Amino acid sequence: MSDTELLQSVAARGAPEAERKQLQRLDWLQQALELFVAEGIEAVRITRLADELGVTRGSFYWHFANREELIDALVEFWQGKNTPAIADAVADARSLAGGIFRFFEICIDGASFDSRLDLAIREWSRRSPQVRALLDLEDERRIEALRAFFTRFGFPMPDALVRARVLYYAQIGFYALEVQEPLATRLGLTEAYFECFTGQRVRPAEAEQFRQYILDTYGDQLP
Repeated sequence: MSDTELLQSVAARGAPEAERKQLQRLDWLQQALELFVAEGIEAVRITRLADELGVTRGSFYWHFANREELIDALVEFWQGKNTPAIADAVADARSLAGGIFRFFEICIDGASFDSRLDLAIREWSRRSPQVRALLDLEDERRIEALRAFFTRFGFPMPDALVRARVLYYAQIGFYALEVQEPLATRLGLTEAYFECFTGQRVRPAEAEQFRQYILDTYGDQLP
């Protein structure tokens, strides 16, 4: 499901029946999402959104009961995008290497996993216990998906859980710490990362195929 389709789904669930085809609620959600990712939750204000959309403040209330309803929709979008991206990446993996490489790809593919949105949520959670609780739950869901993946390929407990945590925390750390390095540099360490996360060695040809695919698909610039 694309971002627009997911936003449309979230928007339609709260829209008056007569407005669903017009998706005017979607316009507010898209603008709010852009502000949230760029400037944080405090920037998501009704007056500013109305100004940037070129409409009156009063029109907001045709689509949302209040600001809290809009913010709840943003959270719902985040939950529907980033966690499923990780879970789906490893759910149907046919091999250990296939799942690990797909997870690596998801973490650099902004269309699948929006790291900027995740970072905005994490920043917000530092000031909101409610958001912190939601974030903790989503982190656990992602780790559980990775734990199940490792278990499926023969890793016993607690090894599967620890490896899932190490894999997840390492990838989250890249964007949380705003690590600056060319993608080619990171890919050059593919075999070492794979062995670190799995305790196994990947075939050089398989690693090289993955490297070339990533560079051909995404270039050498991280999102």
